[in-house]
Amino acid sequence: MTIKRRKFIQNLGLAVPMLASPFSPILAKEMTLSQEGTLDVADKPLKADFKKFNDRVWIGNSFWAVPMEDWGIKNGRLEFSGVEKQSRLHVLTHVLGKNKGDFVLSGNLGLLEDRDNKGAVGFAVGIKDHTDSQSVKAACYFGKGVSVGISLNSEIYIGNKKATMPNGFSFQEFSLKLEGQNNGNQTELILLATDENGKEATLAHSVKGNLEGLVALENKGEQKNESTFWWSGMQLSGSKITHKPKNSFGPILWAMYTLSRGKLKLMAQLPPIGIKDSQTIELELFKNGKWKKETKGKIDSVSFTSIFTLDDWDASEDIKYRLRYTLDKERYSYDGVIREEPTDRPLTFGGLTCQHAMGFPYRPLVENLDKSNPDMLYFSGDQLYEGNGGYPIKRQPEDKAILNYLGKWYMFGWAFGDVLRNRPSICTPDDHDVYQGNLWGEGGERISFEAWAKVRDAHGGLVQTPNFVNIVNKTQCGHMPEAYDLAPMKSNISTWYTHLVYGKVSFAIVSDRLFKSGPEMVRPGQGRIDHLTAPVKPGDLESDGLNFMGQRQLDFLNNWVADWKGANMKVLLSQTLFSNVGTHHGPEKQFLFGDLDSGGWPKSRRDKVIQTIRKACAFHINGDQHLPFMVQYSVDEPRDGGWTFCTPAISTGYPRWGQPDAVNVPFSDRPAHGLPNTGCYRDGFGNDNYIYAVGNPTDDFEEETDRYQRAQKKASGYGLVTFNTSERTIKMEAIRFLADLAKTSEENTYPGWPLTIQQTDNDGRRPLGYLPKIKTERPDQMLKIVKEDTKELVRAIRIKGHTYTPAVYDLAKYTLIVGEGKSETELTGIEITIDPTEEVSV
Repeated sequence: MTIKRRKFIQNLGLAVPMLASPFSPILAKEMTLSQEGTLDVADKPLKADFKKFNDRVWIGNSFWAVPMEDWGIKNGRLEFSGVEKQSRLHVLTHVLGKNKGDFVLSGNLGLLEDRDNKGAVGFAVGIKDHTDSQSVKAACYFGKGVSVGISLNSEIYIGNKKATMPNGFSFQEFSLKLEGQNNGNQTELILLATDENGKEATLAHSVKGNLEGLVALENKGEQKNESTFWWSGMQLSGSKITHKPKNSFGPILWAMYTLSRGKLKLMAQLPPIGIKDSQTIELELFKNGKWKKETKGKIDSVSFTSIFTLDDWDASEDIKYRLRYTLDKERYSYDGVIREEPTDRPLTFGGLTCQHAMGFPYRPLVENLDKSNPDMLYFSGDQLYEGNGGYPIKRQPEDKAILNYLGKWYMFGWAFGDVLRNRPSICTPDDHDVYQGNLWGEGGERISFEAWAKVRDAHGGLVQTPNFVNIVNKTQCGHMPEAYDLAPMKSNISTWYTHLVYGKVSFAIVSDRLFKSGPEMVRPGQGRIDHLTAPVKPGDLESDGLNFMGQRQLDFLNNWVADWKGANMKVLLSQTLFSNVGTHHGPEKQFLFGDLDSGGWPKSRRDKVIQTIRKACAFHINGDQHLPFMVQYSVDEPRDGGWTFCTPAISTGYPRWGQPDAVNVPFSDRPAHGLPNTGCYRDGFGNDNYIYAVGNPTDDFEEETDRYQRAQKKASGYGLVTFNTSERTIKMEAIRFLADLAKTSEENTYPGWPLTIQQTDNDGRRPLGYLPKIKTERPDQMLKIVKEDTKELVRAIRIKGHTYTPAVYDLAKYTLIVGEGKSETELTGIEITIDPTEEVSV
């Protein structure tokens, strides 16, 4: 029989290219499946002719593929080349609405690779998530729908209904056409499959209720690594289809920026575009009532980022910015605001960490974050997990591994892009971001895939290739100020630790993983040598040559504590806290005496960092622990260090608890609020930790089927810190995942929060004595106190107002340096006084 090509093509009607959307891509509050704000679909059918697309991994802004890297345009066709049992290319902008009506979904396709004559292909319709039924983002990753299609074992199927196809049906090239008719109570579906020779198979089936949600192209099998298929085009139309152009995502996915000491650094994140697509993107600013092209940036061909740096930024007012990019002959814009820097009011800071996809897209939390309206955001690590997206990681080859990472990284931007576009943000990678359950980076040491397979995450080193790690660093940190020391680590891995000043707060941004020694340096053996299942003796976890934060970062911190230009307060940002305050771990709630994945060891090196930052009364913010904590550190005696706030996980995966009372750990100094599991406890590494508050999960979270309710029960949420740079106070709040911020309620926060401390509470040492009171002519002068015999910096702080009485901790002579730059005044030979009225005027 001759090929009935004309009829085959006419059945599809695929002569019109896909309609591109000019709307901004990431508007979380508007990316819904409801009919609110929709357009008349009769005028807006979706017609995609993939032959008109350039070769690339990313399909277009009307689509979203899961896994992303397994789909792509190649040689004028859409191809699926992955191995997952079920993989979908979702249509974002045209959805099945709640209304009655009909629809037609069709496409032409064929067999790409025959793998043992196994596999199936077709459509999925009515895709919705049980937890967040109106979220397009949730539907893409958690949605369930009705699968329709044909399989290589000669079956045609709609849901669970199947029928046998005619003998000799050709899978080399064929068409699928699904017709649906909804009358309110049920939806009638008819699937027609026609091969290139005109052979047909038809199946009809009724689905109870109203079928609504996303539609998708679907590669489907009974197990992994089954046959794959290509598509040359698809079409979706009908009265039940609603057009929602604001559901589109891309080609400018999102942007992040920082502003520090008058320098703006902004990074645009794009998807994997093709080599024939435009490789440049423009930045425009809205000034004097009109848009002005500021600069043009090149798009990196591996990370798909473009970074803009502007000096001498005027931060005294809000400035609108716009990113412009041309793709497939369409002009796209992404708008945002560079905020006015808050120099004359308190700075509100949002602390976020650990984004397990169980709670994706975190809608209640994102909406609350928007209501809290922080001035800036800090994502302290684990912006993704290996299983995010519902599919596993690819470790190699390198190019596939990077695309695999990008697909999971894009989930972060899809969830938080709308709050990122209008405020500065800091983002730092942690262990899961580089595909490791734990990370002791050994200064950039590489561990081979073969060696890692034997020890997994219980030894030091990085398993992914240096280029992979550098892409992670670039995509997450590219918008931050230039690294303090640009010299690469071992294996040529890039650094990103840096100094940022914003809103009169000076931030040191460091990695507490990349330079740290691995547990095999102190605990020989096999298996989970990082878990202390029995007490250890003092000194067992100490040895010469161990690293905590690394000498390079310690040198940076010593410089940072003395650099107060533009700042009234100091804050250290790292991935985890410098203690071991979690007591129970994992689904079985196992008690551990200590976890070497924590920041509690090696104690001597850890102590050195705390001693360094308390010279500047620096506050510490971190995450990682999956538990919110407020803790005051100790070094030589209880509570002689500064305070730290470990923020809640955005969405907790691996559960932990801080319940020392349950295992009879001795404590002292319980706070006045009397909450359990608070007070001064000694951890398994010998650190005395004053735990003011902890937010523990409930023990019944596994019974919860609603993903958002489970996140709530697993102690998820975010932190807010308010820095009053005039009064020099720090207010800490921990907001629950499902908080109702429209109401004032204790249920919105975890027990023990909020707490407000003074800046000077971040040095808890008991003074040996006081130097004479310093009285300055001008207010808010900079003060440095140097011990003369050792040249050691004892204190660096900006005086509040005109007077300050310095505390010191040794009998010695001190030099006082008051002022900055050319206006410095130096006073030498100053000693402890027993006269409380003695003053030194400057």
